[in-house]
Amino acid sequence: MRRFAAIALSAGTLMAGMAVVGTPAEAAAKWAPYNSYGNVSAWGTYSRSGGTTYVKGYLRDGGKNGWTACVRFLFTEGNKRYWSRHKIIGTTSSGAKYHYDGKATVSISTRSSYSSHLWVQECGRNKKTGKYYYGKGRKLF
Repeated sequence: MRRFAAIALSAGTLMAGMAVVGTPAEAAAKWAPYNSYGNVSAWGTYSRSGGTTYVKGYLRDGGKNGWTACVRFLFTEGNKRYWSRHKIIGTTSSGAKYHYDGKATVSISTRSSYSSHLWVQECGRNKKTGKYYYGKGRKLF
């Protein structure tokens, strides 16, 4: 039996204590990256509250094609950046993890106190080379 999970790989750290006092929570807004790759889909909502940006959604791989579907987010605050990448990971019956290539949909979530701007970008990981390829980034706010 195979299990799937979204793994968040972060190329940065979350900064605490940067909340803006007196800012009301915003209603959840929808997000989706530009459709850069045919078999990759990602969508969801984001919200901002107390100086923190919250992202929830789904990542889908449409079929087996030699690529692992992924999506990444860029949170910024001044000249500081926080990247959060999510990809589909499979688990074998023995518990070993691997980059999944096939039809699957997983839920994803992330958050950051860097809340000046948020970008989203579709991506794919080549199973042969292990390299990531990124589509065009979309600025959400």
